[in-house]
Amino acid sequence: MRIAVVGAGAMGSVFGAKLQGPGAEVVLYDVNAAHIEAIRSRGLVLGDGPAERRVTIAATTEISEVGKADLVLVLVDSNATAAVAPLVPTLLAADGVALTLQNGIGNVEALAAALGPERVIAGSTFNSAAFVGPGHVHHTNVGPTVIGRLDGRLTDRVRDLAGQLTEAGFPTDVSDNAMGHIWAKFVLNCALNPVAALTGLRSGEIVRHPPTALLLERLLDEILAVVAAKGIRLPDPNLRAHVLDHAFERYNRPSMLQHVESGRRTEIESLNGALVREARSVGLAVPYNEAIWAAVSGIDARHARERAMPHLDEAALEAAARREAAIRKGGG
Repeated sequence: MRIAVVGAGAMGSVFGAKLQGPGAEVVLYDVNAAHIEAIRSRGLVLGDGPAERRVTIAATTEISEVGKADLVLVLVDSNATAAVAPLVPTLLAADGVALTLQNGIGNVEALAAALGPERVIAGSTFNSAAFVGPGHVHHTNVGPTVIGRLDGRLTDRVRDLAGQLTEAGFPTDVSDNAMGHIWAKFVLNCALNPVAALTGLRSGEIVRHPPTALLLERLLDEILAVVAAKGIRLPDPNLRAHVLDHAFERYNRPSMLQHVESGRRTEIESLNGALVREARSVGLAVPYNEAIWAAVSGIDARHARERAMPHLDEAALEAAARREAAIRKGGG
């Protein structure tokens, strides 16, 4: 089997490195030139528990160099899915399929629109990874993964893929309700990730600090109300308790916190931003989620401004603002 990993950040690199082996040839694709060059020149350093090993693996920043694959594993940041989805058909072999294990909602829909739903396998994973530096990633948590077809059929192909993932070190089950599992992780990420991003606290700290624990509960109230209004069939009937138990036991750095600390754009639009849009579609008010969406998107805006204008000229900006204000008031 030939596997193309589209989005070889921390998670993509970990999955690619561990899937490569007898019977599986893997190529990593990413736009991070420094990361890809380090992999090409020195190999990928994979931290796995207390051990590290160097993996020789194909990697490129050019989509034209990826070639045809039996499986395209899509792990790009959710902000990039709309741009990447139309490219995936060019990477698939005649009978190839795409698998997404991304966070947020909207990724499956974008891939299904580009490929047709029959060529998309949806999934959710509770594995986590950290980007240490160019050419260096760490598998920080081994958790369950669930995959399934969009039509719910339990086919041999999906079972075989689940077995391959399990053998590679990602324990995987097959479900007839893959979208329910995606929404379950969406609930958890919407509740925990932005609070961690805004406060710098880990999940275990959030639930032990009364003000942030209360904020977490209020976010969950709104998120679960939207899930109920949309008629989503969740795999866990008491998902609130699962989220709180998960948070109590975990002290890893959630991905959104990692993004904020590194100055990267977060996935807030595919999480709480998407939740707000879904809430509006069913006529529900979600003020806590609207507020946290606005706050994290403000951090994204600051980081974008810092990249475009690392040395802020306050005097020039204020002079321009006064001229703009005068024009708006009709003064010239």
